[in-house]
Amino acid sequence: MSDIPTPERQLVDTVISVAAHVESELEEAVAEHRLSRPSFLVLDALERAEGHTLSQRDLVSALRRTSGTLSVRLGRLERARMITREPDPENRRSVTVTLTDRGRELVRRARPAYDERAARLTGGLPEGAAPGLAETLTAWQEFFEPSEGEHRHLGVAIAGAAVAKKMRRAVGLDEESGVLIVRVKSGSAADSAGLSRGDMITAAAGSPVRSVGDLERAVRGANGTLALSVLRGVERREVEVSPAA
Repeated sequence: MSDIPTPERQLVDTVISVAAHVESELEEAVAEHRLSRPSFLVLDALERAEGHTLSQRDLVSALRRTSGTLSVRLGRLERARMITREPDPENRRSVTVTLTDRGRELVRRARPAYDERAARLTGGLPEGAAPGLAETLTAWQEFFEPSEGEHRHLGVAIAGAAVAKKMRRAVGLDEESGVLIVRVKSGSAADSAGLSRGDMITAAAGSPVRSVGDLERAVRGANGTLALSVLRGVERREVEVSPAA
């Protein structure tokens, strides 16, 4: 007779099952407005932003998507005339995303349906459980997307090698040694160099980066600029960054 699944396995299997139900329900809520949930979230973030405008990098951070994934989504929304994209005049490496009148009208029509469905779904929880569950899940999310490892000289939050390998495996990519960028601060040295959330730093100043400490030592030893080897999905690139003092 097989052993009974551990409580930990039961928990993660239940979370995956609940997430599938929740995502399906929310997709259905915005489908009548001819939107997918990812597209709705992009339009919603822009509609709430000052001037209905955000840099593409800020959108990546706010929506917790990789740069490559978001670029595909933005391309579809741009073709549908929901957004416009143009280079930032103050930073040619940065792209500014702006909501159009068409996009603003659509997201405002879709938002009540999305919010109503979210309220209905959380109504299935025991009374008073929602705030505590939200806090617990946020703390768990921090395990996958840690806020520690903040590198003030580069303006990034870094996840260590173990998390980086796990996250690459989760999206079907080959394992690589390196540290993962999980957040980029707007206007930082990393932002100016074109680094994005989801980029893996595999080498610095010609030496392999296998830990956050490796990266920190390379930054401390940099003289003005630092050469980084970066893996974005399967694409390898070389980047020059100027760490802040």
